[in-house]
Amino acid sequence: MTILSTISSFQAPLTLLLVIFGPTLLPRLIAFIRRRPSSTPKPPRVATPVSLKLFLAIHTLWMTKQLISPPFDLFSHQNLPISTSNSNIRLELIGTISEDNSNIHPLVELLLTKLKVMDNRINYVRYGHKSLIECVWCNNPIDYLLYSTPNILSWYFLEAVYLGMMGWTKISGKESDKRTERWRGTFGWSLLVAAILEIGLKWLWDIRVVEGNCIHLSSVIHTVRSIYLLLLPIIYSFLPLPSSNLSPQTFIPMISNTTSTLRLTSLARAAIHRSPRLRETRSSLGRREAERAEIIRRDEEVRRTVKDSGLDEVNMREGAERWVRDGWDGMIRVDPAGQR
Repeated sequence: MTILSTISSFQAPLTLLLVIFGPTLLPRLIAFIRRRPSSTPKPPRVATPVSLKLFLAIHTLWMTKQLISPPFDLFSHQNLPISTSNSNIRLELIGTISEDNSNIHPLVELLLTKLKVMDNRINYVRYGHKSLIECVWCNNPIDYLLYSTPNILSWYFLEAVYLGMMGWTKISGKESDKRTERWRGTFGWSLLVAAILEIGLKWLWDIRVVEGNCIHLSSVIHTVRSIYLLLLPIIYSFLPLPSSNLSPQTFIPMISNTTSTLRLTSLARAAIHRSPRLRETRSSLGRREAERAEIIRRDEEVRRTVKDSGLDEVNMREGAERWVRDGWDGMIRVDPAGQR
């Protein structure tokens, strides 16, 4: 209650400060958090594409508009306490919508009828003006929650689509695939958790009237949600990417597995030579493979294909032997004393 009340009290100045200083301070804050001592030089960061800057600018303007022009709230816009009289509500609402008192929209008249009950006023500050004035079949809080849930989820769904479009190479450049692979799951889960949290807050938050007024939960959640969705793409575009440089420590498991495989192969060969039956089976398999290779080598169609491709069997064999020998000499060096 205290946190939300504080946010609600300072909503206007916080929004103004965020709009003015947010785009300048956020990249520096992320760079400061990411800064840590490193012995290896970092590769230069690729310049942000113009298309991504334009994409972010459009999103920022849209979310800024949501912050500056929040949804209509009768009590906060007209500075009315929630315990005000029905006549004051009727006067303020009719004066806001129409100057002619005889020509009132039926939905407005239905809203005025609902607001005569304090429980409906609590539902008003909990679910917002739109739910109370448009949902003609709603009679209790669960009805208003069901009616407002699609509107809540639509914000996060559109944000998910927007972040997905930021993964396109045409918009975010060549690094978009790496960023998408690294951070797509994290941001997807964060949007899902935020949507569930908003629905849970609207349903479970205990709104109490103190000294004739209470917290306007719908307005506060709208402000917090707008700030969160405003910052999400900016944070996404400045998050670190996985390094393309492989560390020597990465090769240790690979070398260990290769060594184990070679050791098992050597033991298997020794076991085969000790067993007459396995030795005979291995010899028969070798003869069968040699006969099959000889048949393939004598096939005219295979010879024609090899000739058309310009392949030289002798040079390929010699090149492979040379590659293996050079690689082995590079891995195992002999010192001048003849010790390995």
